[in-house]
Amino acid sequence: LNLRFKAILLPMSVKTVVYALLLGVFTSSCVPTKEMIYLQPGEGETTEVFSYQREEYKLQVNDILDVQIRSMNQEVNQMFGSGNMMNQQMQAGVQSGGDLYYMTGYTVDEKGEVELPYLGSVKVQGLSLEEAKAAINTQVSTLFKSFYLQVKLGGIRYSALGEFRSPGKKVILQNQATIFEAIAASGDLTQVAKRDEIKLIRQYPDGTRIHTLNLLDQSIISSPYYFIQPNDVVYAEPLPQKAWGIGVTGAQTFTTIISTLSTSLALTLSIISLTR
Repeated sequence: LNLRFKAILLPMSVKTVVYALLLGVFTSSCVPTKEMIYLQPGEGETTEVFSYQREEYKLQVNDILDVQIRSMNQEVNQMFGSGNMMNQQMQAGVQSGGDLYYMTGYTVDEKGEVELPYLGSVKVQGLSLEEAKAAINTQVSTLFKSFYLQVKLGGIRYSALGEFRSPGKKVILQNQATIFEAIAASGDLTQVAKRDEIKLIRQYPDGTRIHTLNLLDQSIISSPYYFIQPNDVVYAEPLPQKAWGIGVTGAQTFTTIISTLSTSLALTLSIISLTR
């Protein structure tokens, strides 16, 4: 009789522990929806218009410039790669999935200069795109009187590290891009990414600085770091839920716990049956 009582009591105790453990882990392991929603307004805030605090980008070493010089003179176009050969290179670069402007653009070297064919080196480090265009225009004017000059960034290169669905080195073929465009180009953040503490690692003339961004707050739009810059590194840290290894969603957590506890309960009942 005593053994039967223990056999009944032990499963009841196990059930109590199971329910308590299930409730505690289930409520603490899931990632709350509020931690995954971008651009949340503050309490009492209504729809508003945000003004940008975007600083004009200054060219740095390793930036790539896309410089196009065109003229009515076909010889001039051939000299500066504006003819059919250039178009063929661009098409081949796009089709191969390579870095197009790394092959066809002009890289700012360690001296802060770009070397252009027939024109020589032009100092562009520390200049805005408009200032760089003016400097190159002055150089071209020494050879030709009538021409069209285009100077733009050969894409924005950045690195996405951590909790991205598609991390790695990325290139956005635009003159400017927001942090959300960078995230979208990296496949969005995973469910366990810490969206309120995104690290933005940025180069400056005097060194590298780390900025912390809160993507959950809609005021990020008016942040000076809302627009990314070439050579930025965006790092997304994981939430504690990832280290627990139980599950991200409620369904995942429930399934994992039930599977584990079912195995444990079966083992406990086997031990009880052996002790009878």
